[in-house]
Amino acid sequence: EVLLLPSSFQSTIYIDFTTMIRPILFATALLSSASCTTAFAPAATAVTTQQQRTSTSPITSLTQLKMSDSPDSPTQQKIQSLVDENPVLLFMKGSKLFPQCGFSNTACQILQSYNIDFESVDVLADEQIRQGVKVFSQWPTIPQLYVCGEFVGGSDIMIEMYQSGELGEMIEKAKADMV
Repeated sequence: EVLLLPSSFQSTIYIDFTTMIRPILFATALLSSASCTTAFAPAATAVTTQQQRTSTSPITSLTQLKMSDSPDSPTQQKIQSLVDENPVLLFMKGSKLFPQCGFSNTACQILQSYNIDFESVDVLADEQIRQGVKVFSQWPTIPQLYVCGEFVGGSDIMIEMYQSGELGEMIEKAKADMV
């Protein structure tokens, strides 16, 4: 746990490996949790095979979500109506008052910088919406921004468009449509 150096250094320098490793273990635990993993990668589905079942290593089995890709499904219709009814709509983890993800928080702060009233949908409250919006936009991550009925992108694209001024132009158009 503690690395001791030659006696001439022992009184002044020591390395505590517990302190060094603790942040690494914390980050590993965060990235391995289901909620954080989905922020960085599309929803993964897997089926365990007979070969995996007989292996000696521990198996984590993920179940495949059953969801209709049809635009006629109730979830897709609900998402379409939300997009149609709200000039600026953000599908996010948490609410605009209490974002539950750093990417969602970034997206909210960008939109709030324009002093615009935007709607948000908490995808953590409804798993069908959470998965359905990924199918709807054909975009694997959340948050997702829609302006004037058009899919803009996630927080990374929002940041780029904010920095270039493109997002500001889209928001100004949406403000005009709201009046």
